Amino acid sequence: MNKLLSLLIAMLWVLAVARILVTAPYLTETMITLIIGFLIVGLPRMPKHTLILCGLLMVAMLGVAQSYGQWRAIANGVANASIFPAFLATIVLLRAAADQRPEIANARQLFSELPKNERDSGIVIGTHLIGAILQVGVFAVLAPILGRNAPLTERREVFTTAIRGMMTVPFWSPFIVGMAVASQYLPLVPLWQIMGLGLLLTVIAILISFALFDRKPGVIALSRSLASLAPVALPVFIAALIVVGATVTLELTTLEALVLALPIPCVLAVLSVRTADIKKAAIQTGNGIGRIGPETLILVCSTTLGAVFEAALPQMGLLNWLNSLALPPWAVILIIIMTMNFAGLFGIHSIVSGTFLLVIFTSVPSGVTDLVLMQSILVGWGLCSGISIASLTVVTGATMFKIPPLELITRANIAYVFLTSTITAGLLWGLNRALA
Repeated sequence: MNKLLSLLIAMLWVLAVARILVTAPYLTETMITLIIGFLIVGLPRMPKHTLILCGLLMVAMLGVAQSYGQWRAIANGVANASIFPAFLATIVLLRAAADQRPEIANARQLFSELPKNERDSGIVIGTHLIGAILQVGVFAVLAPILGRNAPLTERREVFTTAIRGMMTVPFWSPFIVGMAVASQYLPLVPLWQIMGLGLLLTVIAILISFALFDRKPGVIALSRSLASLAPVALPVFIAALIVVGATVTLELTTLEALVLALPIPCVLAVLSVRTADIKKAAIQTGNGIGRIGPETLILVCSTTLGAVFEAALPQMGLLNWLNSLALPPWAVILIIIMTMNFAGLFGIHSIVSGTFLLVIFTSVPSGVTDLVLMQSILVGWGLCSGISIASLTVVTGATMFKIPPLELITRANIAYVFLTSTITAGLLWGLNRALA
């Protein structure tokens, strides 16, 4: 079964590359057929919570399509989502390549050498840098450092500190699903602009964590962490630079650049390491792409619901109501970020809330520039991931650190999320005024 799923994803991967490079008849239709086949084959292996979430999304999608006669939008939504399996497969390849690199092994050693009373800033920064590539796989690096016999309180402290580093990765990283979804609705925002702005906000968010939430803040501890983790930053920078370069020179969207440009340096990264196990990396990639069914199903369902919702919006009267409110730009920015935070607290996946907000605020004049609108979504996307039981970050951390998920939603991190949200919303409003 896993081999069949891997084969279907590999075919979708190849077809996605072909669609980027050439225009061919029936290519999109073939991809739609394959993605539906992949989901049908993988349905029996889907987690229960994924089936429940996607079942609710499909009921909503069918209800809207029936009420407003937008059945054609369903096919358009699936077509829009057909590139996501290739994106997820590319990320799996990226993780497999990173596992073969000595920088990751060095990062594990660096983490273990950080003094316990001074390591909060190092954990936040290190988790952010490694998580930019490995994403939730960073917890596989971090968890073994503590050992199996580490007390529950220590495991909880390390995770709840580390997740503050992961929260800011979606602010700028092109390797995150949030960037992929947002770029579908705002394709004209240059990647280098969103990455530059996101990195600036990341620095501010990490400084907030360092100054107000670290157990023992100090300039010496921070500088030591930065110095020790500097080698990890280089591969992250190179990978991001490749994607940015592809978007600029080849005039590709972010998703297209990831799918087309990133696999080659991943393969070269493995081949350039003498001790690399190429067969192991290939097997890891094959097995990994066979397990992306839940993420693919959620993305397809939420994107399709978004397409139907977008098509039906003019008939709903919601746009006229929003226009009559004449919300000022600062309110729009704050609503986007805070809505995602509250939705996360109530267990609503960021893909769902993010897609709805993108559909709504790309359909009405809001006075918010595309750059600021996209960054607002990414800020909300990242911050809500640290306080949501539906977040893959929390679920994975709970598994790796052997802690009940509910115990990982702490008051300190909730306070951090809403404080950082308020500050970044103010900064984005100031930027929007400068750009308007």
